Amino acid sequence: MTPLILQVQQAALDDKTSITDVIFDQSIEFDNIDEWAPELSATLKHHISDHLVLALTKTTPKYFEDARDLLFEHADKEKIIDDMLVWFRSKQVIGYHGTRLTDEEVKAVQDSGLLPLKASNRTERLSRILSVHPRWREVESTLPNIIELYGHNEYGGRRQDQVHLTLSAAGLTKGFNHYLTHGSEFDQCVANHILGPNGKELLKQAGHPRLIHVNIPGAIALDAAHPYFKIEDLRSRGEVPNLIKNFLEAWCYRLAHPDFQSRDLRIDSGMTFWSTIPSHWLVKINTLTEEDLTKA
Repeated sequence: MTPLILQVQQAALDDKTSITDVIFDQSIEFDNIDEWAPELSATLKHHISDHLVLALTKTTPKYFEDARDLLFEHADKEKIIDDMLVWFRSKQVIGYHGTRLTDEEVKAVQDSGLLPLKASNRTERLSRILSVHPRWREVESTLPNIIELYGHNEYGGRRQDQVHLTLSAAGLTKGFNHYLTHGSEFDQCVANHILGPNGKELLKQAGHPRLIHVNIPGAIALDAAHPYFKIEDLRSRGEVPNLIKNFLEAWCYRLAHPDFQSRDLRIDSGMTFWSTIPSHWLVKINTLTEEDLTKA
């Protein structure tokens, strides 16, 4: 992430008026295409010709990319993206964070928001959870070094100083639900490194699966979906911006397949935040059951 983008995101996160005082049209949930598709159709109505509708209904594209490409064959791609960016930035979008928390930890999130990962702050929690393992005394002394390895040294990828959200609740609960079954991915990596699969399984005993709903200003969500490069750079390569791509492809496919539901995609479309997600952005925290996490 460039320093400028980080500064802009931090300023917006610190400014409570971004949610509480500024009037947005409404919140949109990707999984609820019945709610947002009609409005997006109205936004893009100048780009929808009878010829396009006929082409989509006649060819009934099998893949989402095919439906999107048909749209771009019959309309101006860049103008469509421009209009969608305006539409998206006028909204709030619901993002989701999945984890396992105790009731006490839920209260802390409600009070302080979702905090960026500080690897050293995980020591006490991991030590408490893993200490019931029969081999814990043998490996306990390695915990600080392993936390440093996966934190500051970024072994296995960067997680330090980040908070992650995703666009689809269905994806998080039914697709990539390991955050809900075992909690923090950082904790999973450390526990597995120290004690193998048995250590990772111990994480399931800590707390309950929690699905956190977050209301994000559309402009900030777009920023968070492009943490390492600008939207303009991506567009210069002929690509569609993240999030916009997800909504556009689902909407196009819906034109050809009216019964299609976006939640069935179970997409993994991430947003990365480099500062605390404030508590006044949190909509609700749901406690899930194991049945909720069944991949059916």
